[in-house]
Amino acid sequence: MIKFFQLGFFIGLIFWSISISWVYEAINFYGAGSLLSFFMTVLIICYLSIYFGLFGIAIKYFENSKLKIFILPSVFFILEWIRSWMLSGFPGQNLGIIFDYFWGLLPIIGVAGTSFVIILIICILLEKIRMTYKLSISSILILLLIFGPGHYQEGGSEKLRISIAQPLSNDLYALKEITNNTDTDIVVWPEAVSWYSENIFSNINEKTIIGGFFRKEDTKIYTSIINSNTGHTYDKRNLVPFGEFQPFGDLLTPVSNFFNIQNSSLTQGKYSQNKSDWSGLVCWEIVFNSTFVNRVKNTKYIIHISNDSWYGDSMPELHLKHARARAVESNKWVVRSTTDGISQIISPRKEESSEKINRGEIGYISHEITLNTNDTWYVRMGDLPLLVFSFITLLTASIIDFRKKYES
Repeated sequence: MIKFFQLGFFIGLIFWSISISWVYEAINFYGAGSLLSFFMTVLIICYLSIYFGLFGIAIKYFENSKLKIFILPSVFFILEWIRSWMLSGFPGQNLGIIFDYFWGLLPIIGVAGTSFVIILIICILLEKIRMTYKLSISSILILLLIFGPGHYQEGGSEKLRISIAQPLSNDLYALKEITNNTDTDIVVWPEAVSWYSENIFSNINEKTIIGGFFRKEDTKIYTSIINSNTGHTYDKRNLVPFGEFQPFGDLLTPVSNFFNIQNSSLTQGKYSQNKSDWSGLVCWEIVFNSTFVNRVKNTKYIIHISNDSWYGDSMPELHLKHARARAVESNKWVVRSTTDGISQIISPRKEESSEKINRGEIGYISHEITLNTNDTWYVRMGDLPLLVFSFITLLTASIIDFRKKYES
């Protein structure tokens, strides 16, 4: 068991070291210093690698089980699910998001379900069964990933022309100038550009702004997406530890003070919030499956705003990739505005998406999108069906294994 854990842990170290190198830049942004930033990044990588180690233990423990083909994908799925909420959650970089060509089943089982199918295919190919069965079943699954409905979804009939602004900074004067140059009635601003007040929108020529602001409600402070015309608001739920809230109460206040973090007392938005015709996701909320499914259900298009400036140069492409995957999962356009890149208006059909505003560029993009009120199977059901299946499979296998040991 120990050797299998060590092997899985080692593979995890390699995978996460490559995948989340940007964490070092994010921590160092606040002035922690190179040495401490490196140490904390290593701790995070080691924590995430434990999940690979646990999967290694499962491979050894269930090596003789007749249900192994289904057990291992189930264990992998459950481990990714636990990682998505444990210690505030780290749901990014699921196996299912890595390869765009394998996004064919996203509207049905999502990114996490695609991870399940990829592990299932590997298990089938390695299992000692007749080659005919092995090749035929694995080939069908691969074809579904490559040619599934995610690659051929139809758009809605209702159309909307919309703009996104990328200002590079929170200079409201520059942002208003960009906004007035757009040729649409609706302009999306990035995350947390200022404190919200109706006076912010002065000197803007008859535009509806959907943007990110700090807002105060009694003694509570939220970071939100607000529609300047209707006042409709989405409050951010999945806050960033230390950066936006203080985990474990005041216990780690000295750590936050050391990093010189200013916005560590924000209030978490409610899970269920009133909906408009658009759904709002702030920054990393877009990678949390439960938040995403809850928000976009029964809406027509998705607004995603972010400020990726403190994550370094390697993360924005990953963040954009998550937004692209969400467009495919929901079959709804994702209108993504960031402070300094990468911004894009993203279609579920890649060829329809707008051009990008790359990192470090200033400007805007206007693009026509189609609105879709029909929810995909994944948006309606989320990860629940596979989660139930995985737990039942694991429980069944454990009972069978226990009985064998008891009878012997």
